[in-house]
Amino acid sequence: MQILLITLFILPFFYKTFFWLYTIQLKDYRWDRFREYIFTPQGKRALFNFWFLIETPILLFTLLIYSNYNLEGVIFKMLFYLFILENIFVIGKIFRKKVFAPTFTTRTNLILITLLIIVGFIIYFSFFYPIFYFLILFTFVGTHFLILISNIILLPIVDYKKKKIINKAILKSKKYSKPIKIGITGSFGKSSVKEFLSFILSKEANTLKTPKNINSELGVSNFIINNLNNNFKYFVAELGAYKVGEIKLLGKIVNHKYGFLTGIGNQHLGLFGNIENTIKGKSEIIKKVIKNNGILYINYDNKNIQKIIFPKNLKYIKYGIEGKNLDAKSQIIKLKNGKTVFDFTYKNIKTKFKTYLLGKHNIVNLTGVIAFCIDLGIKIENLENYIKELEPIRNTLKIIEIDGNFIIDDSYNLSEDGLFAGIEVLSSFNGNKILVLDDIIELGKDSKKIHFEIGERIGNSGLVDKILYAGVNYEKDFLYGLSKSGFNFDNLITDLEDIKPGDVILLEGKGSKKFFN
Repeated sequence: MQILLITLFILPFFYKTFFWLYTIQLKDYRWDRFREYIFTPQGKRALFNFWFLIETPILLFTLLIYSNYNLEGVIFKMLFYLFILENIFVIGKIFRKKVFAPTFTTRTNLILITLLIIVGFIIYFSFFYPIFYFLILFTFVGTHFLILISNIILLPIVDYKKKKIINKAILKSKKYSKPIKIGITGSFGKSSVKEFLSFILSKEANTLKTPKNINSELGVSNFIINNLNNNFKYFVAELGAYKVGEIKLLGKIVNHKYGFLTGIGNQHLGLFGNIENTIKGKSEIIKKVIKNNGILYINYDNKNIQKIIFPKNLKYIKYGIEGKNLDAKSQIIKLKNGKTVFDFTYKNIKTKFKTYLLGKHNIVNLTGVIAFCIDLGIKIENLENYIKELEPIRNTLKIIEIDGNFIIDDSYNLSEDGLFAGIEVLSSFNGNKILVLDDIIELGKDSKKIHFEIGERIGNSGLVDKILYAGVNYEKDFLYGLSKSGFNFDNLITDLEDIKPGDVILLEGKGSKKFFN
């Protein structure tokens, strides 16, 4: 009987294992990010789903075998039919190609091997005892828990290897001192600044940049070890963080002379804990800039950056469009159908730039980049040509024209500031304006409040004609805020089947793309 149950257990167990491995990998194997996910409505649904409601009573019932061994046959039948149903469910998922699976890296493989050892141990030592029925179902119900345990078991090995790699990267970064190193951090805008800056610098000299999505201590360290050398004149590194202390460590790794602080907002608020910690964490970029006698370029349009009291021995340049006492300032003259023209002022330089980049926040980012390039000695006429050649980053306010419709793809990375910059771009187009909006994640306890405020603000703006909410966590909160603004709910849509030629669609957040092929 036990062998039959184990056979039926295998397929649904691996289905659940792959899903939770995929999820924990998506959260960088970090407990803080995984915990944040679990407390979202989506995470709660993943844990406490239909199967959980069936499995839990059966799990408790299996304990009755200790009071009455005659129940063994009943318990076996319950588990047998449960696993049969689970197998049918999983096979259906496989045929519909709705199975989640992780990328099988060394760490994922080690977690999987550790998990299988734990499960094998549990089954082997309970095989001939009544507790077997309880433990095999407990193993199944608690797969996510056992994966977390496996991850914790491996932490000492992971930490040892991580420290070894980081120390090697620190030494290499110091050894190869010829490249001018630039560190870029912020709650939003850092990827854009990295791409714009590295594009321009690469036109002037050999330039190295961290690839897309590589901004963690381990990712940046591995990249430095494998790529940095004195053949490069510039090294542009994106520095990401989810808690205080991480930018400080990244500063040691990169050893940047120049820095960019692109903006501080509520993104990842649930991980930092509060906005004060976010400000403190992002401000850690300052230390290396001072130590290396460099300059920090700061987006002074950002209200949270304006709150920072910068050290007197820090050299910094304030850039933006709307901030007070700006050193480098831009003013948008024209924003229409895929083109932006803006005036730029810095020191004794006044000039005009044209670009295919859209959105006020992109022009703010460009303002800091241009100021930095001028300080490096790059000629204005060269900058004018380079900026004309700049293309939007993939899935970042990229304009696509299909069958008479403009699609504004801003699905790469969703933040509150980026959302409203996207809506501003949407409003510059003629035609019916449609917003497809995903959830903003990792906002912590303020998630519902922030989505309510976003809904109210969008409704009050009057810039959007129709809305399709693509998120799975905070739709009620968003719609409640929208209702407070007086938005006509007849203009809420559930798909894009009825779009007409001339309609303009803004995709905000990764989940927005599931409605659009």
